[in-house]
Amino acid sequence: MNLLINKSAKRLLVHLVLILIIVIAVFQAVAYINALHFKNAIIVHDYELAGYLEKAYPELSSEIRSAFAAEKSSADIEAGKALLEQSGYKQGVELFLVPQANRFYRMNMAVYFAFNVISGIAVLFAVIIFLDLHYKTIDRYSGDINRIIKGHASARLEDSGEGSLPKLAASINAMTSSLYAHIEKERQNRAFMKDILENVSHQLKTPLSALGIYNEIMRNENAQNEVISKFLDKSVSELERMHNLIAGLLKLARLDAGIIELNKKSHALKEIIEQVAESFEARLQIEHKSFEVKAEDSISYNCDREWMLEALSNLFKNAVEHTNPGNHIKILAEETPLMVKVTVEDNGEGIHPDDINHIFKRFYRSKFSQNKQGTGIGLTLAKTIIEMHDGFITAESTAVVGTKFVVQLTKL
Repeated sequence: MNLLINKSAKRLLVHLVLILIIVIAVFQAVAYINALHFKNAIIVHDYELAGYLEKAYPELSSEIRSAFAAEKSSADIEAGKALLEQSGYKQGVELFLVPQANRFYRMNMAVYFAFNVISGIAVLFAVIIFLDLHYKTIDRYSGDINRIIKGHASARLEDSGEGSLPKLAASINAMTSSLYAHIEKERQNRAFMKDILENVSHQLKTPLSALGIYNEIMRNENAQNEVISKFLDKSVSELERMHNLIAGLLKLARLDAGIIELNKKSHALKEIIEQVAESFEARLQIEHKSFEVKAEDSISYNCDREWMLEALSNLFKNAVEHTNPGNHIKILAEETPLMVKVTVEDNGEGIHPDDINHIFKRFYRSKFSQNKQGTGIGLTLAKTIIEMHDGFITAESTAVVGTKFVVQLTKL
């Protein structure tokens, strides 16, 4: 029986069996004592009856003695029954009219009531002790699990006992060790990937810089050749795109590796948002697009300024890349007692319904916007940074109507 494996349950069952044995023994003793009391009550009743007859009929003393000592037949019982029922003395008579029986009943009722109360208290006490020990163990396990969740790698559940709970604790400990092993392996893999990306990017910087210089030399040498100038413009654009991709990959790799320590301080969000907009102001003028910033000076948030600037810049850049000449981009900052909300909204082409659930995946490029420039990691980077600041980001979009990105930052 699996229940007997549990040490606490086994102890409870032993206690209940002991209580049951004691109850049976006490009931046997009480039954014997009751029989003695009943015997004595009958004898006292016979004494009373014999004494009464002796006083009434002294000349029949010998017959009275023999009447009580002699064996009675069923005919004697019927004759006595017929005689006494004439005076109302019969089996259906009320209990309180028979003093000896009434006293016997009251005594037994008090004894059994006291015994039942004591037995119930003993059983209840045994169950309470069992449940107390059981739930103390569960509470202790719950505290240990919370410490594990909070990142205490050395925290483990006590699993040295017997029964189901220690087995569960041992399983949780094994799972915790396995998870931390996987986490450590994943951390090492990410660190390895970061090192590779840094090395690759470092190796690419020199040829990219050289290619840029070559482009400028070729442009100067062939300034009048429109075909060459056209291809050089495309080359510069692709080099810039490659540079942005490498920079974004490095930032994402550092975030994935978990080696970034945010330098959080209270910053005015309006200043960060205005800096984001100003960095795109020249491009917006060239592309004939307008922008608007709405934020109170009093709105501030405890964040790492550079990384928050990076996240909002990626959201603004996404809006710039997916709007057309004449479109409008708006950044709105709002504050509530619990949250700070930043909204980046545009009235551009919108996001196709098939893409809305995938836009935060790294390197995801929609088949409906292949003509747009982009690396496919800007929104991923923004989402990662926002989540590192204990916030979350959502997107709403309607085709041709526009897109809205909402950043919710929790006040801690």
